[in-house]
Amino acid sequence: MIGGCGIENLEDILNADKSPKAKALSQYGGADDYYDKFYNEVTRRTRMKEGTKDIKALDALPKDPFGNVNWTAAVIKGFINPRPSLDPDVVDDPPLNLNIFIEAKVPLMYNVMFPHSIHTYWLSCNNCHPKIFLPEAGANPISMDEIFKGQWCGRCHDKVAFPFWPRENCLRCHIVPKGQSLDRERWK
Repeated sequence: MIGGCGIENLEDILNADKSPKAKALSQYGGADDYYDKFYNEVTRRTRMKEGTKDIKALDALPKDPFGNVNWTAAVIKGFINPRPSLDPDVVDDPPLNLNIFIEAKVPLMYNVMFPHSIHTYWLSCNNCHPKIFLPEAGANPISMDEIFKGQWCGRCHDKVAFPFWPRENCLRCHIVPKGQSLDRERWK
């Protein structure tokens, strides 16, 4: 038995069609969507590697290049279908298709494209707004020093979401080369 289920149940889960919410998430963006292009490449590079985790249920999920579970790929590829709540009466909202551009203060560091879509797949808006982030352009003076200290994005990242290190994880957020211009959340 794996994770409290019989192995045949795990096989059913692994072979099941994607949930409607995962299908909606995987269809965000288009050929010109910078984040979508990046995400497709990250998802393509995931691989199934057994023997990397002590917990068999985690071992059966797609991994990033460093052997950690890639939770985003697990959702998009239909391996898991998280419920919005333990309460069966809670209505599941679709992910929000909104990318936020954040200019990196360091000249050589790529800028950030924050995708609401994958975050709102897992979380409701009130997890972050207004306690962590004010929902207003320019109202959040984010710095990497504060993130590393557990503020802003650091409330989850490096704890329950992917870690800051190794260095390659920087490119999971810092994906937009300097000098590119924003045009209605699409990159030229």
